[in-house]
Amino acid sequence: MWKGVPLMRIARTVTVFLPLLLSACLNQPSAPATAPSNFTVTAGENRAVLTWDSQPGITYWLYYKAGSSVSTSSHDYIGAGITSPYVVTGLANGTQYAFIINASDNGSKTGPTTAVMTATPRLLNPSVPWTVSTPLSGQALNSIAYSGSYYVSVGDGATVFSAPHSYTATAGVTAWSAATSLPAGFSADLSSVLFDGSRFIALGMDGSTLLSSDTLNWTAGTAIAGAPTMHAMAYGAGPVYIAVGDGGAIFRNTGGGVSSSWQAESSGTSQNLYGVSYVNGQFIAVGAAGTILTSSDGSTWTLQTSGTNNNLRDVTYGLDTYVAVGDAGTIVSSADAGNWNVQALATTQSLNSICFGPDAQFIAAGTVGTLIYSTSGADGTWSAGNAGSQDLYSIAPADVFIAVGAAGTNISGK
Repeated sequence: MWKGVPLMRIARTVTVFLPLLLSACLNQPSAPATAPSNFTVTAGENRAVLTWDSQPGITYWLYYKAGSSVSTSSHDYIGAGITSPYVVTGLANGTQYAFIINASDNGSKTGPTTAVMTATPRLLNPSVPWTVSTPLSGQALNSIAYSGSYYVSVGDGATVFSAPHSYTATAGVTAWSAATSLPAGFSADLSSVLFDGSRFIALGMDGSTLLSSDTLNWTAGTAIAGAPTMHAMAYGAGPVYIAVGDGGAIFRNTGGGVSSSWQAESSGTSQNLYGVSYVNGQFIAVGAAGTILTSSDGSTWTLQTSGTNNNLRDVTYGLDTYVAVGDAGTIVSSADAGNWNVQALATTQSLNSICFGPDAQFIAAGTVGTLIYSTSGADGTWSAGNAGSQDLYSIAPADVFIAVGAAGTNISGK
């Protein structure tokens, strides 16, 4: 044993090799330098839906517990390898939960955690009660969007209001605040607002755009040159921004925050387009005389047959079903966005906006405070509610639903 190998040489070899071995074992990749971005938590019935900006090759870790605080050293649950969106099930309705996530890179230590986000799961019944709050202004509020933390509503006369979400507040928000700053001289009527994951973008009826990352200070984005009256805007993967308006107008922007020129796209129709959404991996635009257009990229559009000649105002998707709503209570639905069926009327009031909420319900809002809802979106499953008497133009899906409308109307339902 050890014949021909001096013990001193063996000792020297081990002494040299051991640090190299330890160095190799300890040479881990660097941990991510920042926390996962755009982390949101939305409550539903016995569940919460988590979303964030995921990156390839990164492993994400979840920590949560009942209450208002959680940390990596104090939690009830930890999950590894989660992907966005991630649904946490088995939660108790009426109980507040706190969530954070962090990430590791190819076996590294975990990096910084996100800020704590809270949510309170519960069963929603949008029929009652709805809270009718004091009007925000005398101007019509045409659109509302939700970021996961803030609501922003926009309307006529360059009206912009924002409010932080609050489940415990009666109206669903702590307080509404008017925009602190707008571009000098800006006075356009605003028809649409969306949140693209990092900031809010508002669309003017004249084709102007406004941008804000804090909901209070707004700067001018790139305007749509030669735009007709513009009605709605959507944001999809790419990123791709789509704006639609009168005469079948469709404009496309890929400038990452509407920082480059808008390009006119051929819609194949001259009908006015009133709504557009990015749902289930595709854009769907709806408009006058039952117009429905679909596109996978926002550039090439296909005209579909809706089965109705009534104006369609908005469209959404949930439970494997596309649902569009419009004038005189019109509801059309489809399993594939190509074959549409006209549903029986749930109301004769016009329906201006529809959303699919985290509680797995469709809710549509319309004239004279009309609200209809369904847990399936199917024919014959719609029930009607009402909140006030003002026309409602837009509704935002969250664990507190807020709809806005004529004369500064804002209502909320929990």
